[in-house]
Amino acid sequence: MSSFVKRRGTASIKGTRASLHGGQPLLSSGNPSLDHIFGGGFPIGSIIAIEEDKYANYSRVLTKYFLSEGLVNGHSIFVSSWEEDPAQLMKKLPTPVEDAEAQKKPKDDTPEEMRIAFRYNNLSVVDLEQKTSAPIGHFFDLSKQVDESELAKHDISYWHGSEGSSEAFRLGFANPNYESLLNAIHSKSREAKYNPACTEVKEKTLLRICINSLGSPLWYDQGFSRDVIKFLSVLKSIVRNSLACCLVTIPTHLFRHLGDNRLYDRLIDQVDFCIALESFAGSDKETNPAFKEYHGLLDLVKISALNSLAAYVPETRDLAFKLRRRKFVIEKLHLPPELGDDQDECGGAKLVQTMSCSGGGVESKLDF
Repeated sequence: MSSFVKRRGTASIKGTRASLHGGQPLLSSGNPSLDHIFGGGFPIGSIIAIEEDKYANYSRVLTKYFLSEGLVNGHSIFVSSWEEDPAQLMKKLPTPVEDAEAQKKPKDDTPEEMRIAFRYNNLSVVDLEQKTSAPIGHFFDLSKQVDESELAKHDISYWHGSEGSSEAFRLGFANPNYESLLNAIHSKSREAKYNPACTEVKEKTLLRICINSLGSPLWYDQGFSRDVIKFLSVLKSIVRNSLACCLVTIPTHLFRHLGDNRLYDRLIDQVDFCIALESFAGSDKETNPAFKEYHGLLDLVKISALNSLAAYVPETRDLAFKLRRRKFVIEKLHLPPELGDDQDECGGAKLVQTMSCSGGGVESKLDF
């Protein structure tokens, strides 16, 4: 008997494609540069965590990308936020850029090879957004907001806090809002989801779950540490058993005031992917000339191996981001060379016109 087994084709869902590494279906975060870092996208059934920056300015941008990508592909969307009205967050989503405009290049008669030094032509592109040959996601213009009439055409559900009911303590949550949110997510995931754009054939669609600022001060109570871990554990089981993907932003920089040293590690264990955004706003790095081209650093905290033997290994973990007027760009971190230091590493003496250590601080024609 032959051991050859033919791979069966999986049902195609709009906004997804098979991974080149494991064959599992991936969806886009809405930012092609972020998708490229994680191997082309995020697996269906995964939980993506974003550690918010200090003022949550940049994490909010990535949240908008995630939701906007769902609108373009006709996915069902569930948005929850206790900090602000989630309906107002949806009204601030960026609009997609047309394909012709996204691929448009500035007119220049100068050949591409002559624009930069010849020895840099074979190096990898700094902007990861330009390197992905066939991005799964779309490009969005942050300067233009989506039309409110467009939101009415999509399947969108909101959660803005609830006092709960007598059944809210079935799982033993001290805060009834965790139970209320889980019930709303579970009900939404159990509904039959079809793409409203496909009228002739019923095409299944995904559910994009966005939980904004989980663990903010509004969630704090005596049992916060226990409740938030239990909440993520139950949430993972719901997402795993449905055609869904969840993005959750967490202000982890506030957890050090809670006195629970193990809370952060236990929280990271419950998610599949995690990135941390370190903003330069209000820090010494904001005025450091080495980081003048960037607005912050991006740290890859966790990359899980879902339905595969090994996790995807990115090209580099030294990443930085900058927010332009129209888009959010993630790049490899390139620091300028330190040419302004006049101190010699060999003895602390100043070198006048020599770059070697053999002169001992004395000029010599033999030094080079």
